Amino acid sequence: MLGGMKRPRLSATATLAYVLSAAAVMVLTGVMVLLGSAVGVQVYALVYVLLAGLLAWRYGRGPALLAAGVAIVFAGIAFVSPPFNLSNARDVVQLVLLLVASLAVIQVIHLERASRTLLEAREASLGTRLRLLEEVSRRIVQNLNADEIVRTVAEQTPRVIDYNHFRFYRYDEGADQLVLAKTVARSAPYNKFEWENLAIAMGTGITGIAAKTRTPILVPDASRDPRMFYPPGAERLVESVMAVPIVAGERLYGVLSLARLGAGSLTAEDRSLVETISAQTALALANAEEYTAAEDTIAALSAIEALEAPAGDGASGDLHQRIVTTLIGLARADAGGLRLHDGRDHRYHVVGAGPAASGVKPPREEPFDEGEARWLSESRAPYHVLNPQTDPRLPRWARDGAVSAGVQTSVFLPLRSQKDLLGWVVLHWKRQAHLEPEALRRLKLVAAQAAITMLSEQTIQEERSRAGALAQLERMRREFMQIASHELRTPLSVIRGYASLLNDGSLGPVTTQAERALGILSEKATEMGAQVERMLFLARLEDNQATYAIDELDLVALVEDAIARVRPQLDLRAGTVEADLPAGQVLIRGDAERLAMALDNLLENAAKFTIDPPHVEVRLTTSDGDAEIVVQDNGIGIPQQAIPRLFEKFYRVDDPQLRVGGTGIGLYLVRQVIDAHRGRISVESQPNRGTAFRITLPLAGRSQTTGSGPRSEEVNQQGTRPASASEAAH
Repeated sequence: MLGGMKRPRLSATATLAYVLSAAAVMVLTGVMVLLGSAVGVQVYALVYVLLAGLLAWRYGRGPALLAAGVAIVFAGIAFVSPPFNLSNARDVVQLVLLLVASLAVIQVIHLERASRTLLEAREASLGTRLRLLEEVSRRIVQNLNADEIVRTVAEQTPRVIDYNHFRFYRYDEGADQLVLAKTVARSAPYNKFEWENLAIAMGTGITGIAAKTRTPILVPDASRDPRMFYPPGAERLVESVMAVPIVAGERLYGVLSLARLGAGSLTAEDRSLVETISAQTALALANAEEYTAAEDTIAALSAIEALEAPAGDGASGDLHQRIVTTLIGLARADAGGLRLHDGRDHRYHVVGAGPAASGVKPPREEPFDEGEARWLSESRAPYHVLNPQTDPRLPRWARDGAVSAGVQTSVFLPLRSQKDLLGWVVLHWKRQAHLEPEALRRLKLVAAQAAITMLSEQTIQEERSRAGALAQLERMRREFMQIASHELRTPLSVIRGYASLLNDGSLGPVTTQAERALGILSEKATEMGAQVERMLFLARLEDNQATYAIDELDLVALVEDAIARVRPQLDLRAGTVEADLPAGQVLIRGDAERLAMALDNLLENAAKFTIDPPHVEVRLTTSDGDAEIVVQDNGIGIPQQAIPRLFEKFYRVDDPQLRVGGTGIGLYLVRQVIDAHRGRISVESQPNRGTAFRITLPLAGRSQTTGSGPRSEEVNQQGTRPASASEAAH
């Protein structure tokens, strides 16, 4: 392939350079010949020396010396006359000078050749290191995990610089110190030192000085430099040490430190290479930090979303464990636990514990007393980062537990409800953890959501318990109503029967005063019987067992009968009732007993909630296929704010003007009956001007033609109850 390539054409500048070089060689040769002639040196002597130098340049010093010696021996014939006769002193001196000159030229050319070879080898080595550095840098920046980046730097750096000890320090902004994150010892002296727990303050040792000044430092002989910082018990070594800060923009990520045994074993060239590695490491760490921050933000949002909705199924233990597991995973902690306050003994107990990784034991089960947790309850800080082995705020047993478990860093995340401390989540690391402020803020948000979720779960449990108790009370009430209603029916029938016998004289003559008393007794027995029937009907409605005996009936007769039943009550209070009814029949389809109960409720209320003497008006009209009944009184009226709730079950309008009792189910039952007959009910009222209830029912003819009314003789409540205007208003 190379043989087929065309030779490049020389430019005019290159051609001129070659011509000038050849002319300079010719001129220099001529000058040397002239000078040699002037001092009596023969031309061939000059040629000999030049040939010796050429051999030394091309083949090295050894071949050149051998060739020069052989040439001297055979050249003696030309220099010594007679041959090999050394008696001629001039020839001998000339021969010796020629040999010395050739040796001098050979040595000079040898030194030049060796220097050039060394320079080429050094350039080749530097090129190789640069290529390796480029490959190492590419591998470093490809990682998006901080721990992987540090591991890659430790593994790949020996390809560029042969070190004996590698140290990578991470900068802890919170503590303003350097924490050893990675150490690799490649020779025996460094294996003897304890490097794991090493932390260096800013400005301490060449590592701290390099971090504080953001300037690389190279120490040729660390044993003689007083700035060097060694772990406790370590002896000074004769070594070269360099410390290069890892900086991206204004951000300090840490310091990269290398050591090699022997004074001066690390050079300025090595420092330049480490500076390049440090710059690539800073770039990779910045990218990894942004990527990790994005991942952690997504994870935090997912955790908040997952914790937003409480379980609602009573599995509080599962919720507690989920909170602990979520925060441990988000913080990449080794272990953790959740403690909550128990109002029974006023202590904080462990209710959830996370997995113990890296040999870290789970939190101890001893509860915290309120006094031992006062520093958390009184502080409003959203989180606390501390060393659990030495922090005096923790009780002695907790510090001893941290020592035995090997926990070096703990983060406490308080869980609050308003001003009260519900408890806290604690996260543990078996190392000096480097926690960024942004990471702590994410943990704080998740912990706050966990507190809200636990409060919601607690509220749901309380409401569920309350709802269960209410449901039990409701069942007991309905059972009581059914039992009481059935039990009251028999004695009421007996009371009404004997009152009727006394009233008609079947049991003997009755005085006028006794007759009046019997009338009141009969009226109250009838009223109580109606109330018992309402209670039974309500119980059937709530059990979805209410039925309607549907038949064609005369609404006029139904209204007249209802008026007749309420008239004795009005007579007792000197009241009047005025009826405006059609002369003929008004036929509808419905349940006579249920409709009668509804009319009785309206008329009794009209007579009851009024000031003596009561006056009640009843009007019945027909229009557009509907029958309309209006029951109006001259009573105290109903407040406007009470009208929307008037037809609710058990709702009563209390008025200080009237001391009238009630159960609050009458109007509720009226609406249920009217709605079941595909009718409508409304109310109009003004204070002190009376109240008018308006009932609209479909006529029998319209019901038959439109198919809107029930056709069966007995219809279940669920099957016939339509949506009504009164319900829509609610």
